[in-house]
Amino acid sequence: MDMARAVDPTWTPPAAAARRGVFTRAEALAAGLTEDQVRHRIESGVWRRVCGAGLVLATTPPGPWLDAHAAVVTWPGATLALTSAALVHGMPVPDDGRVHVVVTGPRARRGRLVPHRHALTAADRIVLAGVDVTGRARTAVDCLGWLSRDGAARLLAWVGTRRILGADDLDGWVRTHPGHRGNAQRTWCAERLRSGALSVAEERLQDLLRGAGVAGWTANAPLLDTLGVPAVVDVWFADVRLVVEVDGRVAHGPDRFQGDRTRQNLLVRAGCTVLRYTWDDLTRRSDEVVAQILATLHRLRATR
Repeated sequence: MDMARAVDPTWTPPAAAARRGVFTRAEALAAGLTEDQVRHRIESGVWRRVCGAGLVLATTPPGPWLDAHAAVVTWPGATLALTSAALVHGMPVPDDGRVHVVVTGPRARRGRLVPHRHALTAADRIVLAGVDVTGRARTAVDCLGWLSRDGAARLLAWVGTRRILGADDLDGWVRTHPGHRGNAQRTWCAERLRSGALSVAEERLQDLLRGAGVAGWTANAPLLDTLGVPAVVDVWFADVRLVVEVDGRVAHGPDRFQGDRTRQNLLVRAGCTVLRYTWDDLTRRSDEVVAQILATLHRLRATR
């Protein structure tokens, strides 16, 4: 290595370019740095440890992908799993500060890097940016049993609206994996999916409709085949093309604000009437919500 690179504080081994900046001590030595130079960069804070053997420049912002690359350079052949995989997939789960991976042999925990010995099939894994990760469906199944009840409910709303899992998928997994941690909660999630209530807000809306004796609606109805619109709506009155939606950050997400508005425009163009309600509407103004839905139904059925 030339002297300029040896003193350049922004230099990293070539292998780091393919891993969002993650590299190992061994790679730095192989690229020409001495033991003293490597030790100095770590001790002076030029480089910082991500987890396990993974290092990055101290100025590199943290994130789930850094954790993922650091995990696999530490334990080649490991598969990112549980909430660590969920964060990579963009799922709404809490970051517990640990990096969870499935390994095939005995491994001792290394700081934030936590090994698990789950049985995975080839269908359970995918490769993303060079990292083995549990696929979205397997990640969701694992996390729905792993998280708290509130955390599972939030994830279920996200998973259910994207049709990543169905009730039969969860029932089948519980049936073929008896005695696994979290199976009781997975069964609860399956029942919630089967009821059509993917979130507490949707459950509240459905309770209001049932309590008022409102009939003729379907929960979480896909409208692609019916209207040619790629949408799954919270409540659908097919006879008058009335859509009732609950606005919620978990199921729809702040990143989907524009997508929700575009979808609503498509629904209106397809001849639908769309009513939208918030959690405050459903809890503080529930009588007004029911009255408005009934009035809209009456008007649409009368003009039909």
